[in-house]
Amino acid sequence: MDNFVNTAIGDQTALYYASQSEKRAVRRAAWAVTVPGIVFFIVNIFLGEIIFLTAKRFGVTPQEIKEFLSDPAILQILSVILSITLLTVPFIICAKIMGEKISSLVPLTKPESDNNFAFFLFGVGFCAFANIAVSAAGRIFQSFGIDYSVSRPEDPEGIFGFLLVIISTAVVPALVEEFAYRGIVLGLLKPFGEAFAIFGSAAAFGLLHGNFEQIPFAFLVGLVLGFVRVKTGSILICMAIHATNNLIAVLSSYSSALPTAAVNLAYTLYVVAALTLAVLGMAFLKQKNSFKLATANTVNPTKRIYTDFFFSPAFIIFTLLFLFKAVLYMFM
Repeated sequence: MDNFVNTAIGDQTALYYASQSEKRAVRRAAWAVTVPGIVFFIVNIFLGEIIFLTAKRFGVTPQEIKEFLSDPAILQILSVILSITLLTVPFIICAKIMGEKISSLVPLTKPESDNNFAFFLFGVGFCAFANIAVSAAGRIFQSFGIDYSVSRPEDPEGIFGFLLVIISTAVVPALVEEFAYRGIVLGLLKPFGEAFAIFGSAAAFGLLHGNFEQIPFAFLVGLVLGFVRVKTGSILICMAIHATNNLIAVLSSYSSALPTAAVNLAYTLYVVAALTLAVLGMAFLKQKNSFKLATANTVNPTKRIYTDFFFSPAFIIFTLLFLFKAVLYMFM
C-alpha cells in the first residue's frame, strides 16, 4: 500500500514539474516570437531620429535629409532595406538563442503535398475574401464616423518606379515575412500544436502591421498561410500566395489612370474568379481530407497552452505596443 501511495505521489510530482516546465517553454517561445516585433516597433518609431542623428554625424543638414527622403523611390528602397533587415536578423538571433536551427524552422524544400496547386488557389481566394470582408467592415465603421484608413506614400514614377514598387510591395514582403512568421515564428510554436502555431503566428503577424486597417486582414491571411505551411511542409507555396495577393494590390493601385468602369469590371471579375477558385480548391482539399491538423502531444491541456502564451508578459507588451501604434495612426 505504501509503495502504491509513494508511486502515485511520485507520478503527481513528476506531472507537476513537467507541467511547469512546459509552461516555462511556452513563455520562452512567447519572448522569442515577440522580441523581434518589439525591435521592429522601436526602430520604426525612432527611425526619423536615428536617420537625422546619423546624418548629423556626417555633416548632412536636416533640410538635406528631408529633401532626400521626399523622393518616393528613395522611400521604397529604404523600405526594402528595413524589411530585409528587421524581418530576418532579429528573428534569426532569437531562434539561435532558443537553440534552434534555422533550416529546421524555415522549410524551403519542395512542398510535401500532392495538392500544391489546390492549396495555392485556396490561399489566393481566401486572401480575396479577407480583403472584401475587411473593406466592408471599414466602410461600416466609416458610416459611424470612424475612419482608420492609412494614407500611403506616393508611388515613384516611370517603369523603374513601377518595378521598384513591385519589389518592395510584392516580392520582398512575400520572402521576408514568410521567412519570419510562417518560418521561424510558426516553427517555434509548432511543438505545442499545429492549430496553436497557426493561430499564434497569425495573431503576431496581424499585430505587427500596427494599424486597424491592416491588422484584421493580416490576421486572416496569416491563418490561411499558416495552414498552408503546416499542410505542405514548406513556405514556398505561402510565398507564392503572398506575392500574388500583394501584386494584385500593386496593380490595383496603378489602375487609377484607367476608366472607372473598366477598373470596376476588372475588380469584379477578379473577385468572382478568385472566390470561385477558392471554393474549388477548398472542395478538392476537403475531399482529400486535407483540413485535419495533428493533435499536440503536450502535458498541459490546449486551453492552458493558449493562456500561457497570450497572457504572457511578452505577448501582452507586444500587443499593447502595436495597439498603441494603431491608435496613433488614427490621429495622424
